[in-house]
Amino acid sequence: MKVTSLACLAGLALLTLGCASPRTLDTRHLTRFDEYHANLEIAGQRYTLDAYIVMFQKPFYITVERDDRRAMTIDEAARVAEEYIKPRGCTDSLVRRADLDRSNADKTQWMVGIEC
Repeated sequence: MKVTSLACLAGLALLTLGCASPRTLDTRHLTRFDEYHANLEIAGQRYTLDAYIVMFQKPFYITVERDDRRAMTIDEAARVAEEYIKPRGCTDSLVRRADLDRSNADKTQWMVGIEC
């Protein structure tokens, strides 16, 4: 009985840890452009944005977070990211890289992929 209880407890702990999503996006493998940090107001909403890259690769990974910490859709985050990166890093036409998009568990922070 003790072995079964212990196994159930271990399984529950593993399931809980395995399903838990971080509150912030993991950007450890990316290089951040400190000079690209920005606080923007678009359509009355304030956002905090940062741009990241993988060295020697083209796409930008742009993190978007609303200052009120409310959830947002990928469409809202992508619109803000595109407006943000155009004057900073785009020398060619902008191409959305939806395959690079991801968010935290509660959708309050998005990473948007853009190549330009």
